[in-house]
Amino acid sequence: MSRFAFIVVVVFLLFVSKPALSVPTCKQVVAHIAPCIGYLQGNEPTAQCCAGMKKLSGLVKTKNDRVASCSCGKQALSNFNYDASRLPLLPQKCGVNFNMPAIDKNFDCSKLE
Repeated sequence: MSRFAFIVVVVFLLFVSKPALSVPTCKQVVAHIAPCIGYLQGNEPTAQCCAGMKKLSGLVKTKNDRVASCSCGKQALSNFNYDASRLPLLPQKCGVNFNMPAIDKNFDCSKLE
């Protein structure tokens, strides 16, 4: 293949290929929800908690993102005593347009839409 043809093929592939999209990592999810443990245990959300919610809402765009984030959050939160009913209230408390389910040990993350 000539050098020119090779360059044309590479340029074409760059234009037609889509970047691989990946779900948020558990490390990212835990980093963003960890500052909210106090809120889930009865306190008001901190500025760090709300900043984490804002960042998390920016990462969670697809069903796969929601399922993966839910599973990571469920696993991380299993180490704490917390009130799962406070989770859905958290985005509103922080002024973030984001749906957060009441994740507890029995919540089935695969059912998220």
